Amino acid sequence: MQYRLSLCVLFSLAVICLVAKADTLIVKGRDKAVTGDVRTEDAKGIVFNTLVDKKKIDELFPASDILNVQYDDIKPVDLTLAGGSYKVAKDSEKEANETTDPARRKVVLGIAIKNYSDTISKMLPHKFAKRTFEYKVAILMLRQATNDQLAPDKALARLQAFKTAHPSCWHLVHVMPAIAETQLNAKDYKAAEATFQEMAEMEALPAVVRLDAELEIVDVNMKAGNVEKAQKKLDELTQRAGKNPAILPRVNMARAEILVGQKKTDEAVVLLKQIVKNSTDKQVKAMAHNTLGESYFKTNRYSDAVWEFLWVDAVFNQDRSQHARALYYLWKTFEQLNNAERAQECREMLLNDRVFTGTEYQRKAAAEVK
Repeated sequence: MQYRLSLCVLFSLAVICLVAKADTLIVKGRDKAVTGDVRTEDAKGIVFNTLVDKKKIDELFPASDILNVQYDDIKPVDLTLAGGSYKVAKDSEKEANETTDPARRKVVLGIAIKNYSDTISKMLPHKFAKRTFEYKVAILMLRQATNDQLAPDKALARLQAFKTAHPSCWHLVHVMPAIAETQLNAKDYKAAEATFQEMAEMEALPAVVRLDAELEIVDVNMKAGNVEKAQKKLDELTQRAGKNPAILPRVNMARAEILVGQKKTDEAVVLLKQIVKNSTDKQVKAMAHNTLGESYFKTNRYSDAVWEFLWVDAVFNQDRSQHARALYYLWKTFEQLNNAERAQECREMLLNDRVFTGTEYQRKAAAEVK
């Protein structure tokens, strides 16, 4: 009888474990991970079967919102057990994201890269996971190079190989901007423009992602000092936008950035205030508040500037690049306002919070505190 009871208990536990197993999505803007089953993956995102209002439904999560995905059916199972490559890789990546100790981060990033690579070599065929692990290796290599201020050549080569091998996957909305940003850091403006142009022409990508890539081309040309080419591209986009509320605010935002670059501050401030007032796009609002803040900062209006950056830090912080930009200028603005405590708080958050890893303004801050 006791034996039969034990068998029943073991069977029940096995059933519970099977029911509990699920793929996991970490999604931008959601406090908790989403569990369920990956149905499909492509350049637009992941279709995920998950529980909503006690019903299982298929929901599309846009590629730009996906921060991480973990799969529950990796074989052989010893990869997922304690000490297994996949388990070690996941745990090490998690620690790298959470630790504030640069030396420890360097160690665990190396462990994560090695064990994701081992997982790729040992795992049985899987519909989606191998591609994601290849993506992780490339991105973590770039992060490792950025943290250690090493040449990113190997990471860049891995990212470009990934892009070529996988022309229609959700990872592209992260991989291609990472490639372009690395090229920009090396002042290879021609290559960065070509990368964004390739994104803009990829029909597999969502329309908003392709538009953002075209706007990035404007920004690249501004950074390269080619104002005339940037202006020409912007005029083309303005004509195409018409009065489209989904496009026009982003185009106007790029125009305001050009005005700031040309030191036409008064014109820029008028346009930026209109964007802040009328746009419903949180990313556009973040950019507008930041650019408005920079305009005030550069004209020594520090008390006005600080409020613009605080809007991004507290409310419109969904885009990590814009949030990093706000924290950088909050650091600088609080210094000008003789608030050393708040300045240090913003600087430390920018330097140590893993969400800002690889952003332009975290690198800028790191170079300045050395």
